Amino acid sequence: MTEDRPSREEDSKVVVSKLPRDEFVNFKKVCDWENKTPNKKIRELIKLEVDKKLGDIYRPNYDLEKIKFFQKRTLENYNNNIIIDKLCKISLVDKTDKNFIQIGMRPLIDEDIFLPKGTVHPELPSLGRIIANGEEEFLIKSILDNQDIEKIEFNEDIKEFPKYVFVFDNAVILLSTKFYVEVFTKLMNRIDYEEKCPRLDGRYKIISVPEKILGNKIVIIDKNAILWEKQKFYNAFTEKDETLDIKIEPRTDWKVDITARSVNKIKCIDPELIKILEVEKSDGKKNKFLGN
Repeated sequence: MTEDRPSREEDSKVVVSKLPRDEFVNFKKVCDWENKTPNKKIRELIKLEVDKKLGDIYRPNYDLEKIKFFQKRTLENYNNNIIIDKLCKISLVDKTDKNFIQIGMRPLIDEDIFLPKGTVHPELPSLGRIIANGEEEFLIKSILDNQDIEKIEFNEDIKEFPKYVFVFDNAVILLSTKFYVEVFTKLMNRIDYEEKCPRLDGRYKIISVPEKILGNKIVIIDKNAILWEKQKFYNAFTEKDETLDIKIEPRTDWKVDITARSVNKIKCIDPELIKILEVEKSDGKKNKFLGN
């Protein structure tokens, strides 16, 4: 039902035209002024012209209640899976610059999902979660790539790693799933499940991260270590600002173009408030189980 396509924003090919050079130069100035590629601006002008000439002839009459349901469920799915708010101090901004990055998806699906008599349930259950996971991967990659953050070769029994947590007042633990069973077995008497995230000693949240992302590492982050900025978007269906932007565009081929994205920037990372434990055996080899 879904079809993933490259973002049109990334399309940099110039549409062939027979404009005289001076007209094209002026057109290019307009594109530069609006910070758009010629291709994007031409598509925009074509869409305006099609809307003007054809209007409701091609535009489907979507069910607004189905769109509202889709928007709210996607936002729910995103907000229930986001973890960066547990790891960073987040501030919301109205404007962005070139240092912000977009994390999102752009599926193309059958318009039946929003038609009044459509038979497709108006929901893409994993859309919000995928974007939340993308933010998590972006954050972890930024941490692991930061050369100023202390990386510690840890070759003790896994149950000893909490001594590196206690130096922080307000820390969160990112635990590779490679060590999940062992940590929760050896420290079972010190871990509780009273909140959404399990906590070490009733204080430090533990968040599991897939091994393919975190490998053989345990990352300890103080909540004050990272300042993260997110663009806010007013959502007419929830009637409030959201950090996930959802756009629904009808097409002329019985498809609907959906864009869901968050716009983010890591403003600051304090390397003194983060530690990366590279878990090894005493012989220096990475291994799943320690103390054997």
